[in-house]
Amino acid sequence: MSAAVVIGAGFAGLSAALRLAESGVPVRLLEAGRRLGGRASSFEDPRSDTELDWGPHLFMAANPALRSFLDRAGAGPLLRFPPSLDIGFRDSSPLPRGGGLRLARLAFPARGGRLGQAAALLRWGGPGLRTRLGIARGLSRMLAGEGTGGSVAGLLDSLGQGEGPRAWFWEPFARVVREALGAGPGGASLAVPPAPLGPFWAERAGAAIERRGGEVRRGAAVRRIAVEGGSVRGVGLGDGEFLEAAVAVPAVPPPALLGLLPERCRGEAPFRELGRLRPPPIASAYLWLDGSSPGPPFEALVGEPWHWLFRLYGSGGPLCLLAGGRDSVAALPRGEAEASARGAAGRLLPGRKVARALLVRERAATWANGWEEQVFRPAAETPVRGLFLAGDWTATGLPATAEGAVRSGEGAAQAALGFLGGGRRTSRSSGGG
Repeated sequence: MSAAVVIGAGFAGLSAALRLAESGVPVRLLEAGRRLGGRASSFEDPRSDTELDWGPHLFMAANPALRSFLDRAGAGPLLRFPPSLDIGFRDSSPLPRGGGLRLARLAFPARGGRLGQAAALLRWGGPGLRTRLGIARGLSRMLAGEGTGGSVAGLLDSLGQGEGPRAWFWEPFARVVREALGAGPGGASLAVPPAPLGPFWAERAGAAIERRGGEVRRGAAVRRIAVEGGSVRGVGLGDGEFLEAAVAVPAVPPPALLGLLPERCRGEAPFRELGRLRPPPIASAYLWLDGSSPGPPFEALVGEPWHWLFRLYGSGGPLCLLAGGRDSVAALPRGEAEASARGAAGRLLPGRKVARALLVRERAATWANGWEEQVFRPAAETPVRGLFLAGDWTATGLPATAEGAVRSGEGAAQAALGFLGGGRRTSRSSGGG
């Protein structure tokens, strides 16, 4: 009998399983697919013989739980963060007096505090002076602890941030705006993985779990969580196998969780509210050009329906345009979204033609980012003894991000350790999170 079973091998599940294994708890991690990583994984593109991400990810310096997890998995040392926020902007919006594409770079000094940040904003060659002053005022107020609102939009409203400041500055950080910029100049520093997501972090995390005595099973689709007398008894697999366990940590999206629970549990709190959580889509458009397109690894886009441009594989590999949201280009029919990406490439990269386009879309990419959904996000502990929830959609205090997912995995693991009596802790369990 395993003390604990973790269901799902995304950021939440892998971080929960690693923490349990580090604490000496016999744990099985069950993943229905053949690849680890969940929505932050990669796949083989046979036409280009390249491994591509399901969606590019940016990692932020002010992500303590995520960075601790990556360090313990062996992936953290491979990330290279600049000393402070340093980001390029590519603006294709029409200029009042005509003209073409505008390129601008915003770099906060590593030292200098708020005065240094304000000076960098004023020197910024992207938006107009009024927009830069508005951003500076909003940033100063936020770092002073001002601003309210149950969502990012509400926070920016309370800080007086209008359309210009949002488009140029706040949108790239909308998911983690307060934590990232409140941690100082280096907190919002961004880095891209040096390799596709699967081998970069997920496979390393799986191997770390196995080194600490845990078991990682792929192709193990869980069909039900068995609950008897109000307590977890184990999980049933699709092939009929039953695994006894005192603890179950489902780290799967809300609909999948509801499908695993006994019917009598679905009508109880907090499970009956999970149907109120909604997922916006994210689309990634990979574009192979007729020539190289040198530049930084990533740029924020202004005046475009796509939000980010990535050069993940150097100047000779495909570019990737990324967009997300219910009202974004990610929600368009496939043909329209691909046409939009081709059109954006023509505006953003004049002189280059798209030789091939590949649209990758996750229709349920993130959950519970709407302000009205926040009250329905559940805690890790549930009324079922031994059942602890993990996922970026749970009550982490953050929007649905990798940092939030890892925090949820850590929270579920700590709750499970308390339920099991603390586990058999070893020296390997050290290292924050």
